[in-house]
Amino acid sequence: MTTFQSNEEYFAVLRQQIERWCDQRRLRELALSLPGYTSFFGLTDDWARLCEALKATRAIGREKFSEAEWELLNDLISAAERAAYHR
Repeated sequence: MTTFQSNEEYFAVLRQQIERWCDQRRLRELALSLPGYTSFFGLTDDWARLCEALKATRAIGREKFSEAEWELLNDLISAAERAAYHR
């Protein structure tokens, strides 16, 4: 499980994953995740929106992701849930 030491680290990792999906032309993953990412301004509601966008991305199905992507997606969701709902 990846633990993020700061918001900067979290968003660096998320940005890298989004860039990989861009390079791979994974349009469905991008269509689901980008609204939560691009509308993020740091408020609790933004964390919740990002969390829901990542959950929608995960709902595509485990078979559509590599093991590393699946684990990272779950780690990103867990961190966003903590930020949104457990402050």
